[in-house]
Amino acid sequence: MPKQTFFNLPEEKRERLLKAAYQEFSRVSLDEASINVIIHESDISRGSFYQYFEDKEDLYFYCAHLLKKDEKEQVDNCFREANGNLIEGLKRTFDYLYDTYMSGPNKDFYHHFFVNMTYRRSRNIYEEENHKKQHAHKHVYTDLIAILDLTKLNFASNQELQEFLQYTFQMIHWTIARVFLKNLSKEEARRDVNQRLSWLENGIIIK
Repeated sequence: MPKQTFFNLPEEKRERLLKAAYQEFSRVSLDEASINVIIHESDISRGSFYQYFEDKEDLYFYCAHLLKKDEKEQVDNCFREANGNLIEGLKRTFDYLYDTYMSGPNKDFYHHFFVNMTYRRSRNIYEEENHKKQHAHKHVYTDLIAILDLTKLNFASNQELQEFLQYTFQMIHWTIARVFLKNLSKEEARRDVNQRLSWLENGIIIK
């Protein structure tokens, strides 16, 4: 998470630094990314950089967090378009995330993320609010749950539903990671997601 000195900067200077960061993290992986390139492109000193961020990982997580914040409203819209149907909303979410990650304006950033991220780093990004050292999954999906048609869901508690959503979103991201790593087509990836959602929706035990 940025230090307060970053937020105290004029908006133009913040945007210039973030633009340089996105360019560098889209060009190469996090491990290969150069702070020198970022500070050169954003026209700040190395000392100033460390007044704003702990290190390049701190900056990277913040960039990823901003992208994830931008995704949230669109994901909620997927469930609105599905009239609150949980499974249909998840299917629409896959289509939206696939298109965003594979052909959106930040596709190169996502490519390096999915191809080069370690498990530890991916948890830092995809466990909501982790950058604030909070246990995020307890209240991440409040807005989304408000959209769902709960009358057709068999969860004993709100916490169970939270955990189910966390699991299914992780499954969707894991499937998209396989798209990057194994060069799956959208149809192949969608088939995998739909199959797993069918297992969850219909069960696997014949009664």
